Amino acid sequence: MFGEVKPILIDTDVIINHLRGQVQETAFLKRIMIEEEFQGLYSAVTEVELFAAEKVNEAQVNDIKSILDNLKRIELTSAIAQMAGNFLGRFRKSHSLEMPDAIIGASVLICNASLATVNTRHYSFIPGLLLTSPAAFFPG
Repeated sequence: MFGEVKPILIDTDVIINHLRGQVQETAFLKRIMIEEEFQGLYSAVTEVELFAAEKVNEAQVNDIKSILDNLKRIELTSAIAQMAGNFLGRFRKSHSLEMPDAIIGASVLICNASLATVNTRHYSFIPGLLLTSPAAFFPG
């Protein structure tokens, strides 16, 4: 592989879809974790969201832990908190932005990464945020 490995933050929905057996998300995670095409990141918020699910069985818990162990965790820093707060102030009413998505969006920008998400509408209005979908990596 030539050049720098680009950072990409994985949104919660990508991991949830993998747990539900969605082939594209599973293949996408494999490209990040095994083939190391990107530097895989996740927000601390994603970890909270994954373990907050009501219907997570033991096998899924183990799968979640394995995935997170293969990605770099982005902690909630003061810079991320301030940027997320700014986004909430600007976009909560106009775009129904929720705190977890504001934190994830700010994390992406602070880390100079792109965001892999299935729910682009949650983030499309945040200035400067580069979005991608797992489906974009599998043309057809």
